[in-house]
Amino acid sequence: MIQTRRSLARSFLYGSASAFLASGAASAQTRVAAAQIPAPVILPPLTVLDTRDQLRVAQSSLPLNHRNRAAVERTLERLDDMRLDLSTGRTILVNIAAAELIAYEGGVEVLRSRVVVGAARTRTPQLATYVGTVRFNPPWYVPASIAPEIRAQGAVGFTQIGGRLIQPPGPTNPLGPLRIGLEDSDGIFLHGTNRPGVFVRPGRALSHGCVRVERVRDLAAWLLDTPPASVDATLATGRTQDVHPLQEVQVALAYLTIWPDRGRQLVAYADNYGLDAPGVRRASFRRVHRAAPPTVEQMEAAARLPPQEDNPL
Repeated sequence: MIQTRRSLARSFLYGSASAFLASGAASAQTRVAAAQIPAPVILPPLTVLDTRDQLRVAQSSLPLNHRNRAAVERTLERLDDMRLDLSTGRTILVNIAAAELIAYEGGVEVLRSRVVVGAARTRTPQLATYVGTVRFNPPWYVPASIAPEIRAQGAVGFTQIGGRLIQPPGPTNPLGPLRIGLEDSDGIFLHGTNRPGVFVRPGRALSHGCVRVERVRDLAAWLLDTPPASVDATLATGRTQDVHPLQEVQVALAYLTIWPDRGRQLVAYADNYGLDAPGVRRASFRRVHRAAPPTVEQMEAAARLPPQEDNPL
């Protein structure tokens, strides 16, 4: 099967190599390979190993001075740092460079969503961690780093508790209807937004570091193994609740400037953080370690507990 996948990856790349190498000026999203997948071909599950093969073939095909060569080489480095296998279990991959989230289950893509990531001055870090809880109707605990900015604007609609600014849930809350907590993430998490118009922007490096997810309701439904209608019903109660997923879900926040699209064609993305530039040091990638993954029984017991409430207002 591995040899079959490798052959398939090579056919994608070599089939359009001449057009790729002759391409003109760089853009924010440049097609690296353009091959049509004829229906009704059923492709095997895509793993990181397959993508590495695609990238290595691209690397061997590119002249040393090609504008995308550094992106290919740096992406391969970052995959080595991740040590992540998308072919098993449940995994959420946030590609910071592409401003896109992809959810995988057993190596199969089950959801893809546009996201907003950190701006160049407030970058989303590269991180491997796990989903903690899904929080419905979250209040916003304003980070200390931006509290002065909020106070300078008058802090209308905020409450101060113990010196901490807190905004209650509602239509003006920047977390939107849902917040997906990540373990040991230094305040970085996935959440919705009260400004959905930002997702149509071509450049979505706009946040203070957290990841805003366009399809956050669908993502929560998948995490909790429940229909989207059930998510909407819980949101309609207006209560702040924390719910634990039944299954362990890995999360990787990674800066991948070359990555396959839905059609498995490699696409080059703009290097907004400048991490592919010559002479730039290899960006750090932090991994959150667990002493031992929870058993199925432990996760089911946690899921049966009454939803925790966390609204200090």
